[in-house]
Amino acid sequence: AAYTIDSPVTTRLLQGQLFQEVISLMEAKINGSLTPDRRMYYYSGHDYTLLGVQGILGLNSSDARVIKPGSALVLELHQNNQTGIFYFQALYIEGGSEDLEPSYFNITGCNFPCDFNLLKNITEKYYNIIDYTAECHYNNTSLF
Repeated sequence: AAYTIDSPVTTRLLQGQLFQEVISLMEAKINGSLTPDRRMYYYSGHDYTLLGVQGILGLNSSDARVIKPGSALVLELHQNNQTGIFYFQALYIEGGSEDLEPSYFNITGCNFPCDFNLLKNITEKYYNIIDYTAECHYNNTSLF
C-alpha cells in the first residue's frame, strides 16, 4: 500500500478528490455556507485511503507502515476563541493498540496548531483536479 504515497502524482490521483472534499467542507463551515450545517462527517476507506491522506499531510513512503484494522485518521477544524483564526489538526488512531488513544499526526511544513490557510497552501498540489482524463494521460484508443 506504500505505492499510494510513492509519488505526488499517485497521491494526487488516488486521494486528491477525497481531500479536496474535506477542504471544501471545512471552507464552507468557516464561511457559514455549509448546508446542512453539520459538526461532523464520517468517511470509511481502506488502508491505502489512510496512507494516501497521510501522504498529502506529509508522510513519505519510507515512513509508511502497515495500517492495522480499525485504524482511523481524524481530521479536525478548530477556531481559536481569542484570535478567531481557524486551524487544522490531524489525529491518528492505531487500530491494533491496547487503548486506541489518538495521537497527533505531524503535518510537514505546518507547526501545531496548523493554520488552515497554510494547510491549504501546502496541500493544494494534491487536489483541484479538473480533468482526470488529461491528468491520467488517458487515451481510449491506446488500451487495445
